[in-house]
Amino acid sequence: MLWKVTTKIPRERRGGRPCFWGGLFVVLALISGEPVASWGDDGSGSVLYRNNCISCHGAGGQGNGPAASGLHPSPPDFTDPGFWKTVTDSYLLHVITNGLGPMPGWGGTLSPLDIDNLLDYIKTFRKG
Repeated sequence: MLWKVTTKIPRERRGGRPCFWGGLFVVLALISGEPVASWGDDGSGSVLYRNNCISCHGAGGQGNGPAASGLHPSPPDFTDPGFWKTVTDSYLLHVITNGLGPMPGWGGTLSPLDIDNLLDYIKTFRKG
């Protein structure tokens, strides 16, 4: 999910070529054959997950971390295709930000970009 950027840079500060660098990035990405990362995906999602989520959600995202046994309801299994059929990105962003049940909200600790990166990483556990 991308967060809306509302700041507009005056044309004279953009060098008069508003689409040059963006277009160059797209061309280079297409030539390289590598997948293009989303805006929020700078690799920090895995670090955020390891530091904040792994104790409950587990290293493999299966909801079996060392602290999970005492939680009711249990953390979800992010590797279960059925889980992904019942949630949307908006719902998961809301849960990460505000918490749900025994899960604390991270909106007061993590920035919106961090939460976006975290969601991008959590989605890597999705199978099928």
